[in-house]
Amino acid sequence: MEEEFLLYTATNSFEADQIMAMLKSNGVPSYKREHGAGQYLSIVFGVNTTQAIDIIIPSQAKEKAEELLAVMGLQQEEDA
Repeated sequence: MEEEFLLYTATNSFEADQIMAMLKSNGVPSYKREHGAGQYLSIVFGVNTTQAIDIIIPSQAKEKAEELLAVMGLQQEEDA
């Protein structure tokens, strides 16, 4: 099983989609993990949520993804 890394927590669907599109266009796979009712609303109604959304990537892509976030002017999550 591939190890995952929490790259960034977006404040809404629009921000998460922008980051994920940039990652994809640079060859970095990612997926969203939505919090609370945001996941339900996006699945059932197709609504863009204003809940926090975690962007998860494979750990081996961490360095490249953090460089891409920096280009976007975004701060990555701090390592725990």
